[in-house]
Amino acid sequence: RGTLSGTVKSFGSTTDPVTVQLFKSGSSAAAYNTTVKGNSASYTVSGVTPGTYTVKVSKKNHVTREYKVTVGAQTVTQNAQIHPKGDINGDGKVNTSDVGKANAHAKGASPLTGYQLACADINGDGKVNTSDVGKLNAHAKGKSPLW
Repeated sequence: RGTLSGTVKSFGSTTDPVTVQLFKSGSSAAAYNTTVKGNSASYTVSGVTPGTYTVKVSKKNHVTREYKVTVGAQTVTQNAQIHPKGDINGDGKVNTSDVGKANAHAKGASPLTGYQLACADINGDGKVNTSDVGKLNAHAKGKSPLW
C-alpha cells in the first residue's frame, strides 16, 4: 500500500477544515478522506491501495480543485492550492485584477481555462459572462460580498 501526502495552501479562515478526498475512477464515493486546518496545512493519507485517483481538495468559500494522482508502493507528493470563489489570480483576494480577468474572458479577449475559469464562474452555470463580472465587481467594491 502507498501513501499520498502534500501541503494545501488556502486563504481566509485558519479554523475552517480543508478536506482532501481520493476517488477511484468512476466512483462517486470517496475511497479515502482526511481533513486538516490552516492556510498552509500538511496532509498524509496512508494505506492507499495502488491505483489512479482523483484528489479533490475543498474548503468553505473556496473553489474545489481536482488533481489526478497514481499511487504505488512509494510515497506520492501532491501539493495543492485552492482559491476563494472569485479569486482568479490566486492572491487570496477578490479585487479589480480579478474583475479585469473575468471581463476580458466575457468579452472574448483573453479566455480563462481550467481552475481560473472555475474561480470566475460565480453563479456556477459553467460559463463566465457579464453576470459573473457584475458579482465580482460588487464584491471587489465591498457592496455585495460573495462569501
